[in-house]
Amino acid sequence: MMAGGIWDVRDSGGDCGPRGRALVGAIAGRGKVVSGQLTGRHVLAWLGAFFSVMFIANIALIYFALHTLHGSELENPYDASQVFNKRIAEAHAQDARGWKADVLTRAEGSGERVMVEFRDRRGVAISDLKVTARFEHPFDAARDRQTTLASDGVDYEGIATPVAPGRWTLVIEASRGAERLFRSENKLAVADTAPN
Repeated sequence: MMAGGIWDVRDSGGDCGPRGRALVGAIAGRGKVVSGQLTGRHVLAWLGAFFSVMFIANIALIYFALHTLHGSELENPYDASQVFNKRIAEAHAQDARGWKADVLTRAEGSGERVMVEFRDRRGVAISDLKVTARFEHPFDAARDRQTTLASDGVDYEGIATPVAPGRWTLVIEASRGAERLFRSENKLAVADTAPN
């Protein structure tokens, strides 16, 4: 017996029985190395598979980049900051007026009817305003819809069409002459009203 508990065939005089011969054969078989040749075809196949995966991944990324959220772009950040400052000043002036607006929407045909009622701080209805309602899509400005609301002396109403189901921002703006006096942004979800 050799060190480590392994039987040596030479110790038994060469006769180790059928079990011993199988063990010796198994140990001797470990020394054989089975190898295949690496040919040009194998290398070409691996390179082809690698670049195919890269090509497919790039096509998928390009597709999703073009067909999902586009984000927003600013042509001139300085001008955007000036508009922001102007909006802050308009918001302070609007708060000082104390006007309130009740806004209702409901589905009508393929659009949305918008009804707005303006009241001053004493609760008196405000007339003689030019009022617009704009449904802004969250990321696609081409889908925005705007309508001018007509007054019946108390309320202002109009229909924006077509407004697709989904989430929208409803922007209500009221002006008198060239001065914008009121602006509100309202988040809303337009439900699908198509019959099932």
